[in-house]
Amino acid sequence: MSGAGSGAKGKQKPVVIVQARMGSSRLPGKVLADLCGQPVLGWLLDRVRRSVEAQGAMVATTTAPEDDPVEELAANLGVACFRGHPTDVLARFAGASKQAKADSIARISGDSPLIDAQTVDAVIEDFRRGGADLVENHREVGWPMGTAVEVMSRGCLERLDRETADPVHREHVTLYAYENGSGVRTRHVPPPEALRAPELRLCVDTAGDLERVRGICARFAPRRDFSVAEIVASGVAAA
Repeated sequence: MSGAGSGAKGKQKPVVIVQARMGSSRLPGKVLADLCGQPVLGWLLDRVRRSVEAQGAMVATTTAPEDDPVEELAANLGVACFRGHPTDVLARFAGASKQAKADSIARISGDSPLIDAQTVDAVIEDFRRGGADLVENHREVGWPMGTAVEVMSRGCLERLDRETADPVHREHVTLYAYENGSGVRTRHVPPPEALRAPELRLCVDTAGDLERVRGICARFAPRRDFSVAEIVASGVAAA
């Protein structure tokens, strides 16, 4: 089976699409939880919009009324928002990429407020080398949790949307791409040594995660542009 798309050959920079919704089994409403005076999603968007390798950011949320505040936050921050199927996340991403008219996209989860532009740029730069339809930094142990990025061609995303009907694949956008026989060319980006901290949780999935991330933000206050490398160097991983 041939590759899924043109890889890095597109001329446009990728659009960062952030997956965010209010529903969560372990921490409902986490994407709008207060994080030192700004919502979790607000932190994330502010940090990834500093990327020099991406052309902008977009939020992909659902059509459920409970996600109206997500769209409102995006609008207040001047960020485009696409609203799609509540559970078919793959269809939601395919629709968002079509609305963005992007040759390629960078996919990020909305519960990763401390991911930084440098990490996004590192994965995009690797994607631009060509030879892969999808480049990621999370399939092997190394990077801190909460710094996952996937960069893929729009053709790859559309092919995933077209080829798989499995509900698990539809919920977990790129899972099908990593399975044997998919024909999708993937590549992993390992972390530089300064960012190797697999034990460090920078995601917000539980109440404990939220308190930990609040502590990190308070440590660097009033700055909001601190890098993941600075977090790792601060020794918070051992705290």
